[in-house]
Amino acid sequence: MTDVSPGAATTVAAPADALLVATELVKSYGPVKAVRGVTFHCNPGEVLALVGENGAGKSTVAKMLAGAVTPTSGSIVVGGEPLASGSVKQSRLSGVRCAFQELALVPDWTVAENLSLPDGAPLRGFSQRKAVTKAKQLLEEFHLPHIDPRAAVGTLSLADRQLVEIARALAGRPRLLILDEASSALTPPGVRWLFARIRELTAQGGSVIYVSHRLGEIAEIADRGTVLRDGQVAGEFVRDGWTDDELISMMAGREAERFFPDPPARASDAVVLSVDDLRSEGLHGVSLELGAGEILGIGGLQGHGQAELLRALFGATPAVAESWTVGGAPVRRTNPVRSVRRGLGYVPEDRKREGLALEMSVGENLLAPWYKAYQLGGRPRLSLEKGWIDGILTALSVRTRGANETSGSLSGGNQQKLVFGRWMNRDRTVILLHDPTRGIDVRAKQELYGAIVELAKQGVGILWFSTEVEELVHVCHRVVVLYQGQVADELVGHRLTADAVVGAAVGATGGLNLATGGAPSAPPGASATTSAHAATSAAAAPSSTTSGGAR
Repeated sequence: MTDVSPGAATTVAAPADALLVATELVKSYGPVKAVRGVTFHCNPGEVLALVGENGAGKSTVAKMLAGAVTPTSGSIVVGGEPLASGSVKQSRLSGVRCAFQELALVPDWTVAENLSLPDGAPLRGFSQRKAVTKAKQLLEEFHLPHIDPRAAVGTLSLADRQLVEIARALAGRPRLLILDEASSALTPPGVRWLFARIRELTAQGGSVIYVSHRLGEIAEIADRGTVLRDGQVAGEFVRDGWTDDELISMMAGREAERFFPDPPARASDAVVLSVDDLRSEGLHGVSLELGAGEILGIGGLQGHGQAELLRALFGATPAVAESWTVGGAPVRRTNPVRSVRRGLGYVPEDRKREGLALEMSVGENLLAPWYKAYQLGGRPRLSLEKGWIDGILTALSVRTRGANETSGSLSGGNQQKLVFGRWMNRDRTVILLHDPTRGIDVRAKQELYGAIVELAKQGVGILWFSTEVEELVHVCHRVVVLYQGQVADELVGHRLTADAVVGAAVGATGGLNLATGGAPSAPPGASATTSAHAATSAAAAPSSTTSGGAR
């Protein structure tokens, strides 16, 4: 690896045939400089990783390349020609396409409409029939036949919406493709699908800027990488020339290492959640128990009932069960508001659609589940909970200008911390987690792991679905694997291995080697085609929650 001081970044020379040359990029928002003198290049047929902690400036750089953000100063050259500043259309005409983690799709439009109108084409003369035909051809070309071109994007799972976002970028036949955390919502089959598309593009001479926090993916797909820290270039690396610990240290600006904390010893055998023969859409009789202070992992390919299980337990979708208790008390009727009163907390899959009210402040989002405790039907007075709010922001290292900052202005990783942090130190009995570390950096993951373990030490039961198998294996006491809406296996002790989790996830017997990608093929989305829209942030708007159907 090569350390690069910010001032020396301008001395890095790009070869004459470089496809992209970014020089001294600066982006200021008032007195705040999000990007400060960033210089790098990308060669034809190359995958360049762009890495750094949340808030390091990666997404801002990606948006400048895509034309969505105008640089305050600096230059961008693509194919020897200057790139017009702040124009998405001009960037696309220059052959630059971007797939964002924070999806740019229109939820109410169909897949076909989203694929047909990316360049602001006039609606006059638009043919739905032709759009569907073209979209079907594109989806088949990109090996996504399971996605219905007639379906409204908002009804798709998050994984499938991400696939449509990537397919839309690929449909433009880019010579420079920017993937900004585009794999964060994908499970292993989806990542393999994405890597196959990347290799097809680079084999034809195209280039890829790959922004990701997943170090294993970077090691597999990237030829070179540029590390950003505090909006500046902190260093560079090349394939096989770095270790995870070195990269983490460069990102953080201090010595660091990747680690998983051990699950804490349980102080009680009490059961805080019990459900027998739970049935809902996508669930076909799930039974499980969760103990006080236990971290119970939920494994399996996305779309086999994990999301439905968490939503049903929280009362966000109707469900029935032979028996159902929380904290020893029977559950007869439920919805998100009742679940919060019972002591449940929930971190949903999609932080933007289900977790946060982006136009509201940091403090208001943290206090969302308890609005009525402060002002009937109104917003809470943040001063009443200043100590708790400040404590959560400090404990999770949320990068914010304070409790009054608008949540929508935070990076994706810091937004995710808010969705989790609202349940900390709030006398919870059970917390339901849907892939809480999705799209956050390595240090933030470590902080979140520590917070999860601390909650377990306090006696809170944690039910945790993760698409990262290593998290489940290292941090959970047990793992229950779902397959086709049912419990396929329960893994504990010496049986709790990554190979065993993957084997059960695909309905196989015996282990499979994750390192070699040995899992049988599956649809890249590996996810359900529908997703309910019930409010799952526990009453971010309490009056609008749907009533549950549990009996």
